[in-house]
Parts: sequence; structure tokens; C-alpha cells
Amino acid sequence: MKSKLLILSGCLVLAMNSCRSDIENAQSNSMDHTTSKLDNTTIHKLLINGNDTYVNEVNGEYFFADDITISPEQFNNLKMQANSELSTSEKSTIVSSFIKTWPNATVYYTLPAQGSLSTQNYNTFLTNINKAFTMISSQTSVQFVQRTNQTEYITFTYSTGNSSPLGWQKNRVNGIKIYNITYPAIIAHEVMHSMGIMHEQCRPDRNQYIIVDVTRAQAGTHHNFNLYNDYGGHGAFDFGSVMMYQSTDFAIDPTKPVMTKLDGSTFTKQRTSLSAGDYAGINHLYGPVNTTSGVNGTYTMTTSLISNKNVEISGSSTTDGTTVVLNTSSTGNNQRFTFSKSDHGYYIIKSLLDPTKVLTVKSNGTANGTAVELRTNSNTDAQKWLLFNLGNNGFGFAPKNAPALRLEVKNGVTTNLTPIVIGTTDQTLQPPVKQRFKLTKVN
Repeated sequence: MKSKLLILSGCLVLAMNSCRSDIENAQSNSMDHTTSKLDNTTIHKLLINGNDTYVNEVNGEYFFADDITISPEQFNNLKMQANSELSTSEKSTIVSSFIKTWPNATVYYTLPAQGSLSTQNYNTFLTNINKAFTMISSQTSVQFVQRTNQTEYITFTYSTGNSSPLGWQKNRVNGIKIYNITYPAIIAHEVMHSMGIMHEQCRPDRNQYIIVDVTRAQAGTHHNFNLYNDYGGHGAFDFGSVMMYQSTDFAIDPTKPVMTKLDGSTFTKQRTSLSAGDYAGINHLYGPVNTTSGVNGTYTMTTSLISNKNVEISGSSTTDGTTVVLNTSSTGNNQRFTFSKSDHGYYIIKSLLDPTKVLTVKSNGTANGTAVELRTNSNTDAQKWLLFNLGNNGFGFAPKNAPALRLEVKNGVTTNLTPIVIGTTDQTLQPPVKQRFKLTKVN
């Protein structure tokens, strides 16, 4: 199978090079969005956060990378992110709806039909799908459950290539296409895209570790090297990740690699197993959950401003309206919180002092600087928090009643008893340090 893939890759290089002269002049829709044509492909070039992001459109289907498809709604969200005339708050709401993880860390699936496969190859396909599931779930909180009547699930088709939709989307079936039916780790790679996991070479901090020269990439393949500013890289950059490409992938000339390490050396990829970094990333993306029992755990919320200050319930009081503040870290229950799933993507943050009391935006306020307090859980939007996974930067929190605002340490001050409030953010998923919190599981 590997040799066949190499032959196909060689044919692709020839085909892409022979078509380069057919590229039409770019048609400018705006400074933020231009399009060009390559055979039957429309190449969208979007300027997002100062970086070029490419999406290939083929017969109405949108490719965020060669093996990642996105829905028309997700593509429209990207176009809106590229609209420089939109306000920060509008863009913030857009990004929060771009990608979703699977509710309760449970991925429902159906197995493929036999189709044109021989009985032997079909059984191999089924075996390796299950091996891919086991590979992912063996060290993570994610579970794969065969579908009964669920609306959202993944399904598989034997195809001429490998691809998957990106993330969970309400009322969508994620149709995963697989060519490499004999490689469980390649199947796992595509399943991980459906779980909302991106390519390692596209993480926002990649330029600290590698040099990417897209001028060396074949025409129409630049989307494989998009820089995803709105996604968090977790842990150190992982050259051994099953989601990492190798230096010469999509290169016009293999002697001129698209990617190198900072010292100019090249690297290869592996598709045999998930790395330790892959497992840690999945658990971070699908956290906070207790990976041993599959239920929510107890956490401290440490500000990223300083390593020894936590979010605290003032005076350990459980009276409705008690203020939430920053204070020197301790082992008291007034600094310990449990996270219970609410609406999809949202959490109720309960105090360990009294599980009936939760972090609440005061008076359901939506203004910059509104205080956060402890209050009896009444299931209001002011008590539901959308978690933004910031990778190594921890988490950001947006209240459902004010999705453009973020939980923050007021004015970024680290003095004890500084109020915790909601405030405006200058960016979407990578907010200021005062709006970033590290969650540490304590039991």
C-alpha cells in the first residue's frame, strides 16, 4: 500500500505541475478575500489575523486541507473572520461557532457497507476501524459508541483518498473517506479531524519550530499549510504526532522541501500510532473531564498572569451574591470547582463549598467590567460558560449571556482580592493574559 501511495504522489506532482499554466489571474472580491481558478478548483485566499488562509472549493465542497472538509456554514464563518469591517465582538461570536467537540466526549459511528471491497478487504477495513477507535480511546476520555438513533455520527466509505469533515456539527453526519484501509493510524488521523483536531504543522506557534515556504508547494496545495491562529497548540511542538506532515509533502521539487526545522534539516512523518503529545492534546481538547471515570473532576482555576493566584469564593461564603476574587493559591474548597456539562460546549462551574452554587454574571449583566459572583444555580445563560481551548495558554471562558466578553481578572491586577469580572477582548480565541486561566485537576 505504501508503494502505491508513493506512485500516486508522483503522479500528483506531474498533474499539478502540468496545470500550473492554467491558473487564472486572481479575481479580487476584497482586500481580505481573493479567488483564483485551477482547473475545476476555486482557490479562496482569505486574510485572517494577518495570515493568508486558503480554502479549495471543488464542486461545491470546501477543503480546509487536502483531507479536511468544512461545511458551507464553516466556510462562511471563515469569510466573516476575514472581513476587516466586522467588530471584534462579531468575530468573537463567529469563531465560537466554527468548530465543536463531540458532546460528552462520545463519538457515535456506523460501520461501512462492503461496496466494491472483497470480503477479505472489507473485514480488514472493519478490523482497522476498530483498532483506530481503540488506539484513540485507550489513553483518552473519548468513547466510540455504535449509533442507534443519534442525529450526529461518523460513518466510513472506502474511497480513492482520505478525508474527513472538521469537528462536530449539529444535524450533520461526518462522512469519513478512507483509502488506506490497512493502516489503523491513518484511519485514526481522519477520525481525529472529525473530533476537531488539526494538523500539527498548522498550530499557531509553528514558526517557533519550523520554517514553512509555501512557494515550494505545488499549486493548489497551500491550504495544507494554513496557520490556524484560532486553535491552541498543546504541549511542545510534536514532530512525532500522527497529525504531522513531513518536509517534502506537496513539494514541487522533493529536493526543495516545503518545511524544514529551524536549522534547515528535514523530518519525516509517522502513521503507525498516536504519540504521547497526541493523547495529551485530545485529553486537553475534551477536558475538563476525569479521564479515569469519564465524569467531571475538581479543578483549581489559576490566572495566567501569575502562577500562585487562583480564582476564589471570597470568605468561603456560600451566600447568594458572594463576590468571586483572585487570591493566593491554597488547598481550600473555596478555590476548588467542578465543571458540569450544560448546553453543548458550555459548562456550569460549581463551587466545591456548595454544589448548588455556581459562578454567575451579576444581575445577568452584559457590560464590560460586570462582576462575577456565587449564586444558586437556576440554569440561566449568565451561569453557562463556553470554554475556549487555548492549548498551552489554558482556557478562556465566555458567558452565554454575553458571548463577546470573557472571564477576566479585573484590569489584569494580581493583588489579592482583585475582583473577577467579565470584560471585552481584543482577539477571538487567543485573548489577553488577564483572560486566560489554567485548570489543574486536584482530584
